[in-house]
Amino acid sequence: MDLFSILTLGLVQGITEWVPISSKTQDAFVYLNFFHGDPSLVVPILLYLHIGTVLAATIYFRKEILELIKAVLQKPTALKEHSNSTTGFLFTSLLFTGVIGVPLLLLEKLFFPTLDGSMLLALMGAGLLLTGFLLLGQKNAKARPASSVTWADGILTGVLQGLSVLPGVSRSGTSTTGLIWRGFDSESSFHLSFLLSIPTVVFAELVFYIGGGLAAFPISEGFLLALSSFFFGYLTLGTLLKIVRRVNLSYVAFVLGALMLVAAFLHAG
Repeated sequence: MDLFSILTLGLVQGITEWVPISSKTQDAFVYLNFFHGDPSLVVPILLYLHIGTVLAATIYFRKEILELIKAVLQKPTALKEHSNSTTGFLFTSLLFTGVIGVPLLLLEKLFFPTLDGSMLLALMGAGLLLTGFLLLGQKNAKARPASSVTWADGILTGVLQGLSVLPGVSRSGTSTTGLIWRGFDSESSFHLSFLLSIPTVVFAELVFYIGGGLAAFPISEGFLLALSSFFFGYLTLGTLLKIVRRVNLSYVAFVLGALMLVAAFLHAG
């Protein structure tokens, strides 16, 4: 993979990871259609790109992460206190994401490389349409702040986020939908969603690493992809978080989904 391709994919991931239009779908679309890439390499490329943006999110939220770790270390046995906090929310969300997402993730790993370009486009387009409907169903609640989150909020959030392993379905779109349905305001929903992205992506990377998902791609190129997505992701995170809190992106998801379905039809023909 040449440097231009690496930088372009890093830029796409660095921008779309913070926007609820499924970064993995946009990455795969660019790789398959603009660079005419190998469908069997889509999964490892996505994994390396997400390593970069999860590092960017970790640095961005470093103060809050350190506070959570410090609170747990100071009172390691205070389970009730931790469960009724951000720590409990993250744990429960990750648990239910795994229950729903791991079986889907393993199936995707098994069947994704066997699909041709038109089928991949069709699945991604359908997933984006689903994302659009989820975003359209969000209500701008103005009730609960992020500080009121508990373990119970993680159940619905985790279940919906588990669906995001499907092509075209946005992780941030599903998780913010779950949080808004639980009564959180838009700003708190996006804040908690992107904090949740850190353990979620780390968990997904471990699942694929154990299963050998990263072995199919050269480490040197994977490192450059991660570095590229980290650079662009950290550069754009703050600005894009402010934008997505105020803009309804459901129509963007609908348009992109429809375009991918059209592209799938043309590709098949």
